[in-house]
Amino acid sequence: MAAFDYDKARATAERLIAKFGQKGSLLRIRSAGPDYDPVQTSEEFACSFVDLEQSQVHVADTQVQRGDRTVYLSTEGLSITPTLADKVLIGDVEHSIVDLQPLSPGGMVVFWQLQVRR
Repeated sequence: MAAFDYDKARATAERLIAKFGQKGSLLRIRSAGPDYDPVQTSEEFACSFVDLEQSQVHVADTQVQRGDRTVYLSTEGLSITPTLADKVLIGDVEHSIVDLQPLSPGGMVVFWQLQVRR
């Protein structure tokens, strides 16, 4: 039996997100300098994603709040691994990442699923 081709699945995800999604940025904020007087800088990383409303079924869950969004983040051209400390710029609006899960069968990240909040 032939092994599943995760490269092909990743390419399909990248193509669909590029076709039906939008361009945006991941915003990474870094602190430098002494603890008593830190200087914060931010760096934007270009990305492609699909922005979806959260299902109302999940709003009753403990971590999901009304207004939360689901973002499917493409790996194409993404030069960093997203973290909970990053923010997603949807349009010009910053959204905090509340939860992130890679879809990574077989150890290859096909895309990232994020729960974001304004």
